Amino acid sequence: MKKNRATEATQNVTLNHNDTSASNARAIIIRALRIEPKTTIQLREQLGVMTSAQRIFELNLRGFCIASSRVSAFTADGIRHRGVARYVLLSEPKAEA
Repeated sequence: MKKNRATEATQNVTLNHNDTSASNARAIIIRALRIEPKTTIQLREQLGVMTSAQRIFELNLRGFCIASSRVSAFTADGIRHRGVARYVLLSEPKAEA
């Protein structure tokens, strides 16, 4: 039986913030976006995801609908950055039966 790639991206993954694998980063992002929208800065500083744009791209390929818009945001050191991506989870792929 073939696994659903969307399920594989987010299910049965024990989140480990010391694990820098792509699969762990995707799971971290989805769990965070289910709660509220996040910026690239938040994903990096709060959750440790260094390549959020690539992981969002991969999640979209797996059937997640994640929209992005550009905003201004501050880093922890107080520097303002313009054009930072803000991601919103709009829908998730339907689970296979």
